[in-house]
Amino acid sequence: MHRFMTESDAIKREWLVTWKVGVEDEIAYTLFYIVGDREPYESALSAVETMESYDITPVRDQAFYAFVRGRETEQSRQFYAAFEQPTLMVVPPVAYRPHGVVLFDVVGEPATLEQVRDALPDGITVNVQKIGEYDASPGTFAIGLTSRQREALAAGREVGYYDVPRNGSVKDVAEELGCAPSTASNHLRKAQARLVERVFR
Repeated sequence: MHRFMTESDAIKREWLVTWKVGVEDEIAYTLFYIVGDREPYESALSAVETMESYDITPVRDQAFYAFVRGRETEQSRQFYAAFEQPTLMVVPPVAYRPHGVVLFDVVGEPATLEQVRDALPDGITVNVQKIGEYDASPGTFAIGLTSRQREALAAGREVGYYDVPRNGSVKDVAEELGCAPSTASNHLRKAQARLVERVFR
């Protein structure tokens, strides 16, 4: 499924929003948010050998949730167990990228994080991209924007700066933010650079 959703033209993006592993039934319950065509996704999902059942909930054009119940494998069981530490939290969503890469944030003590690296199953490697205080806003897909950068993007959207064709200007954004146009431009450029980095990382 990872290969399908990162290589198929039918799927634009998919996130693992949350999950729960059954202790007694050894079933992994996962909730995905998908942007793409539903029928090819369902067809691929139905062919997965460990898949028990699923429910699809459309939320808007080309976007839907998939609640999937699948049997655990030894590798998936070991992967989930590696993160089940009292002082460790995986912060959803988990973003899928080509070549088997998944991106997500983890909050915890350095020593515990090192234990996770050692406990992961064979075939899975870790690449730590950033270390620091966690500051992502709740309820959003974490992209590392400051609150002012988010305000600038929201203002740009409000005044039509991102319309095609463009209806608003940097000056309009600056007026919304109550700052100089040069400051607004700086906020917009930094936020856009961060968004591009997150998409192609």
